[in-house]
Amino acid sequence: MNATLEQIWHEFAAKLGQFIRARVADPATAEDILLEVFVKIQARLGQLKDPAKLPSWIYLITRNAIIDHYRTRKETVEVPESLAAEEEPQTHETEELKVAFLRMIYSLPEPYREALVLTEFDGLTQQQLAGRLGISLSGAKSRVQRGRQQLKQMLTECCTFEFDRRGKVIDCAPRGKTECAEYG
Repeated sequence: MNATLEQIWHEFAAKLGQFIRARVADPATAEDILLEVFVKIQARLGQLKDPAKLPSWIYLITRNAIIDHYRTRKETVEVPESLAAEEEPQTHETEELKVAFLRMIYSLPEPYREALVLTEFDGLTQQQLAGRLGISLSGAKSRVQRGRQQLKQMLTECCTFEFDRRGKVIDCAPRGKTECAEYG
């Protein structure tokens, strides 16, 4: 005999409510989860093949609903407006750095320059790059990687960098006039 949703509610609602409240501190949230469980039971009741497995099936749905609750629960904190980031004014040095960087990129050999421009500036994936250039994916990856290595070499010859503990650049200064002369 197949149980109806009403029969399942009368038999299991109180037990499931206790089960959920033992795992979720907020009573209102526990009630919401219980109702969500019964919505899922109603939606999937026709999928249950063996009525003897009904209790374990219901508790499985309940455990998953509790897990889903904790996965999606994210505490949020309102950020005060005083922390709003302001754009840094563009300085002459910043503009010079951009121009020098672009010159470095455009001084790379053609295959590496094209690979970097298409992936880094035009937003192509390496798979799309391979298709566009008619080369293998490994060939496209190799071009991008070699282009990055050559660009890095140019940058380290031209500038000194200061990094934070995670390896992110926090400061950059030119090594001298002669090292960067061909780019800037």
